[in-house]
Amino acid sequence: MTGASANGDGLLDLEAASAAAATEAERAPFTFAYKGTRYEVPPMAGWSLKTIRAVALGDLEGALGELIGADYDRLCDAGLKLGELTFLFTSMGATAAMPSLPNSGRPARRGSTRTSKR
Repeated sequence: MTGASANGDGLLDLEAASAAAATEAERAPFTFAYKGTRYEVPPMAGWSLKTIRAVALGDLEGALGELIGADYDRLCDAGLKLGELTFLFTSMGATAAMPSLPNSGRPARRGSTRTSKR
């Protein structure tokens, strides 16, 4: 992996360093078939933050459209259902060793303030 001082001035070229790391890790795309047609989703490490944000907000349709482009319309035309879309993202997460995000912690208890004198 390219270190922060690899170019001599202490500046990390994030794009080049992450591309080198991805090459070293030999990440493979996630492939799946639906009604006889094969589709390919890029490895999660290469997903844009826009795509990650869409997934986090529950916009799986938008996220998959960004990931597979024009193939998304073909997938929809084949009759993809919401449950299948959800299962697809669950499967991609499990393959990337991230079956789900951890549950959020409990919210902090609200402090109480006295509104009257005793």
